[in-house]
Amino acid sequence: MNAPLEIDPGLEGVIVGRTAVSEVDGNNGRLRYRGTDVETLVEHPFAEVAALVLLGRPGIGLTDIAGYIDAVPSLSSADTERVLALPRSLHPMQLLQSLVPVLEPAAALPSIRAEHLEAIAGGRPLPEGIETELARGIGIATRLPLLVATHFAGRRITSASEGYCTNFLEAIGAPPQPELRHAFEVMQILQLEHSFNASSFTARVIASTQAPIDNAIAGAIGALHGRLHGGADQAALETADTVGTPDAAAAFVDECLRSGRKVMGMGHREYKVLDPRARFARDLARQVARGTEHERTFETLAAIEARFEERMAERGKALHANIEFYKGVIFRALGLPPQYFTALFAMARCFGYIAHVLEARFDNRLIRPAVVYQPLEPGSR
Repeated sequence: MNAPLEIDPGLEGVIVGRTAVSEVDGNNGRLRYRGTDVETLVEHPFAEVAALVLLGRPGIGLTDIAGYIDAVPSLSSADTERVLALPRSLHPMQLLQSLVPVLEPAAALPSIRAEHLEAIAGGRPLPEGIETELARGIGIATRLPLLVATHFAGRRITSASEGYCTNFLEAIGAPPQPELRHAFEVMQILQLEHSFNASSFTARVIASTQAPIDNAIAGAIGALHGRLHGGADQAALETADTVGTPDAAAAFVDECLRSGRKVMGMGHREYKVLDPRARFARDLARQVARGTEHERTFETLAAIEARFEERMAERGKALHANIEFYKGVIFRALGLPPQYFTALFAMARCFGYIAHVLEARFDNRLIRPAVVYQPLEPGSR
């Protein structure tokens, strides 16, 4: 008799490749981009960290690429018209997924040379056209904030100032408080990259077919939209709004656990201890909310987290909030409604998608897993 097949629909623990882009150390609660802990990287400007993720190490080209990211090229008239022609009710993630493949070429692409890619090449020959593909990817990534801001404002947005994060915040009319702007930049750095997550793996699957980088980015954004991935940030804040007050949190969590309903933003498949990004998110959300209209929302989330941890401890489990759980407080304080939260995630993670596509180009293999054919029995579901 043949041994039963072991099937893991979620590919949990299944090793499907290698990466030098980032390392998720779930047992010890550490996250590193290109070998550097995020606790160190959050002390640097966003554009510098994004350039590091793309190029692999400090050195030739990093300053140039960081400068280009901070310059923020304007949207063309055609791209602006495409945004404004779409209904304002369209979810921003669907807008991004739709428009990425049709973006006009950036007005001034960065000058990418072979030596810029030495670190990610690791001595291997450069795949044909990879310099152009990196330039195209950066051109897309730097304009995502303008797509989001244009959709939010309902009018044409032009780059108002230097600085990737600053320009976006000014474009959406965010409050000028330094602590809020700092919190946004830290959150964007923490969202840049996370190894073979669902959306980055989607980008690599698409890249394996030799499709253009535009398609890989658009497909990855589609995957990020889901409530079990990037969309948990919107869902977590909407949960807090529904629960309403900290006093109602315990009953809400108890009912979720009784009925089998997920508490969005709690737990993470990769981390056996606290998600290192979540600690920053919680502390920054507390600082931003203190003494404002957002304080009750933060306190409600904190009460949900406390009750959830208490109930998990009763079951011998240690589950904590992940990065999605608290960051909605920060994004709402910027003046954005919940449906825009995951689009901010996409703005940052796009640089990670580019890094994964480029890495995959060096040793391409069409991703085509096996599957067991098993027809349904009559009357089964």
